Amino acid sequence: MSEKTYRANEVVSCVDEGEDGAMLYNPDKDDTVILNPSGRSIWALLSAPRTIDEIAGHLVSAYPSITREQARKDAEQFLESLVPDFATPSTDEH
Repeated sequence: MSEKTYRANEVVSCVDEGEDGAMLYNPDKDDTVILNPSGRSIWALLSAPRTIDEIAGHLVSAYPSITREQARKDAEQFLESLVPDFATPSTDEH
């Protein structure tokens, strides 16, 4: 069975802005994205390939007031905003 995973684009640099979040910069595209603190925490997870469900699980743990369904939607929207310039989707065989 194969499942789509996401990983940070290796050329993208991340500047941690502390409690304010982080800034991503892709030199290949000369593009910048500002992340809020929850986006920064997801970005840290993307140092290794992660599935939407893994990211949603992280969000539920970090923000117990949200439902798993909402966490999954938020993760999908976040990743959609980063692909293809900042994050790379792939299909891993499990």
